[in-house]
Amino acid sequence: MRFVLLVLLLAVRSSQASETSKGWSDWLSEGESLSHKGNYSAAAHAFREALAIAERMQINDRRLVELHYALAVAYAEAGQFAESESEYRRALALVGKVEGQASLNYAVLLADMAILPTQTGNREEVIALLRQAIAVNERTGSIKNITVIRECLARILRSEKRYQEEEPLLQQALADLVKQKAADPALLGAAFNNLAVLRFDQERYQESVDLQLESIRVWETALGKEHPSLVAPLNNLATTYLKMARFDDADLTYQRAIEVCRRTLGEDHLEYAILLKNYAHVLRKLGHKREAKKFQAQGEQIEREVNRRNGVNSTISVTALGSDRPVSLQP
Repeated sequence: MRFVLLVLLLAVRSSQASETSKGWSDWLSEGESLSHKGNYSAAAHAFREALAIAERMQINDRRLVELHYALAVAYAEAGQFAESESEYRRALALVGKVEGQASLNYAVLLADMAILPTQTGNREEVIALLRQAIAVNERTGSIKNITVIRECLARILRSEKRYQEEEPLLQQALADLVKQKAADPALLGAAFNNLAVLRFDQERYQESVDLQLESIRVWETALGKEHPSLVAPLNNLATTYLKMARFDDADLTYQRAIEVCRRTLGEDHLEYAILLKNYAHVLRKLGHKREAKKFQAQGEQIEREVNRRNGVNSTISVTALGSDRPVSLQP
C-alpha cells in the first residue's frame, strides 16, 4: 500500500450466464470479497479467472474494463507493480475506445496508474490531464471518482515537492468526504492519511499525529485491527513519533505495523521492506545498532527482489524515495 484505492468506476452487474461451473461474475464477486478482506493475491487469482471466462464469452468492453481494473488494483496491492501497470493499460485502451480519453473513467484509471512506484520521470502531461478532468467533472461527477483523482494528483505533486499545489486538493477531498453521511471508509481513511503526510512534510508534527490517529480509527472501525490498509497510517504515525523524538512510541507502532504487514501482505512485499528499513532508524536511536543493521539488510534484500520481479527497467527503489529518513507509505 499500497497504495491504490479500489473504487469501482462502472456499475456492471448483470444476470449470470448459465454455466455448470463458476461464471465470470461469481469470480468477480469472490475477488471483491477477498480484496475487502485484504487478501490481494487470492483476489488477483479470482479476477484472472473472471477475466479469462469473460473474454471467452466476448462480453462487452465496459465489463471488461471493470475486470482489468479490479485485477490491476489487486496486483498493485500485492506488490506486483509491473503486472498492475499492464492491466491498467489494457483498461485504459478499452475506455479510450468506448468513451474517449476525455472521460472521467479514463481519468480515474490514469490517476491510479500514475501513482504506481514504477511510474517515474516527467509527469506534466498526466498532471494537466488530471487537472482538466477535475475542472470538467467536479460538479457532475461522483464524489468517489473526483476524490480518487484529487488524491492521486496530490501524491504526484508531493513527489515533486509542490506542497502548495497539493494542499488544496487534499483539503477539498477530505471536506467532500466528511460532508457525506456514509463516506467510503477506504477513501476517508486515505484522505486523513494523505493530509497527515503533507503536515509531516510541513513540519506540523502534532497535526500529523492527530490525522494519522483518525485515519487508523476509521480503518479499524470499518475493517478491523488486522487489515493491510492499516500498514500505511501505522508506518506514518511511527515515522512522525520518530521525528518528535518519541522513540518508545515509534518502536511500538513500527512493531505493530511490521506484524500486520507480515501477516497480511507477506514478507516479500515492498511495504514490508520499507517498514524494516524505517524500523532500523528507531533501533539506532535506541542504541540497538546490531539489530538495526540486521533489519536494514533484510529490508534491502527484499527491496532488491521486488525490483527484480518488476523488471530491470522498473525504478521502485526505497532508497530512491529518500534513505536519509523513514519513508512514508500511501494507502
